[in-house]
Order: sequence, then C-alpha cells, then structure tokens
Amino acid sequence: MNHAHAHPRQDGAVLFVGLIMLILITLLAVSAIRMANTNLLVVGNEQFQKEAEDAANYHLDLALNSDKFTALNLDQSAPLPAFSGAATTAETSYTVKIPPPACKRYRYIKKGELVNPVDNSVPMDNLPCFGSSPGGGLTIVETTALNDNSLCATSLWEMTADVDLPGTGAKAQVVQGVEMRIDYAEAKNACK
Repeated sequence: MNHAHAHPRQDGAVLFVGLIMLILITLLAVSAIRMANTNLLVVGNEQFQKEAEDAANYHLDLALNSDKFTALNLDQSAPLPAFSGAATTAETSYTVKIPPPACKRYRYIKKGELVNPVDNSVPMDNLPCFGSSPGGGLTIVETTALNDNSLCATSLWEMTADVDLPGTGAKAQVVQGVEMRIDYAEAKNACK
C-alpha cells in the first residue's frame, strides 16, 4: 500500500523570517542598553555639576560672611571639603579652592547718596564716609556739599570658586560678583 501523503515542500521561509526577527529584537535590546548607559552617564555628570556648584556656592558664602573677608586679603586657596559636617566618601570629597577676588571697577560715592532725603540726617554707618566717626556729632549735611565726593567708594569684585573631584578629572567653576562699600583709597589701590 502506497499512501502518498502530499506534504507541501518547505523551503525554510519561516526559519529565515524567524532569524531576521530575532536579529531585529537583539539589535533593539542592544540599542536600549546603550541608550540607558548614555543616560546614566548624563545623569551622573549633571549630578556632579549640581553638587559641585552647591559646594562652590557654600564656600563662597562662607568666605563672604567671614570676619577675615576684606577686598584685599581674602585668599582661601587651600583645599576645602564639600560641606562642613557632611559625610564624605571618595566619590564626593570635592576640593574647593577660592583664590583672592579681583576688583573690576569702583566709583566715588557722592555725599548726597549717603544722606537721608527726608530730614538730611546721616545714618551712623555712613559717618565714616564723611570723615567723622560715630558719636562725632555730624548729623546734618549742608545742601551745598551734597554733590561732593565722600571718602567711600562702591566697588565691584569678582570671586571664583574652583571645584574638582580628585581622581576623576571632573572640574567646575562658579563665578560671583560682589558689590561692597570700601574706603576710596583702598579701592584706588586694589582696583588698578
């Protein structure tokens, strides 16, 4: 008995289509992994940038509010930790350096700018700009002298904080402008 079963001829088209689909799925998986790794690197860099800026701003604030801050003698070029009291690890022990500030410009403060316009009185903190010390008795300014220069100057200083993460080569810099009133002679010497 010869039973002829009619089997259609299979040329392997299903196998070929299956292999192509498997290759496409593998390529999609590899590209997704690469994209995830790239995103992880970007997020890590953004985290470092934010932490470095925070550390720089923290130390600039400390320097500005310290008793030893004057326009001429601030120099904190020694390495500083990222934050006081913060737990530091090898991955987060930033080095912060604050070089001396640079004076960008200055100008005389006019006596009229220092006088209370309501009653022509001089506030106590403005008396040194007139050449008087607090308690010196100067409270009224003659209106004819209002356009004269005082002994004070307003000056603009540029402070920088350089931050790096040792062992990685990652660096960041924060620049901040500071306006302050100082003695005109000091401004004239510092702002050359």
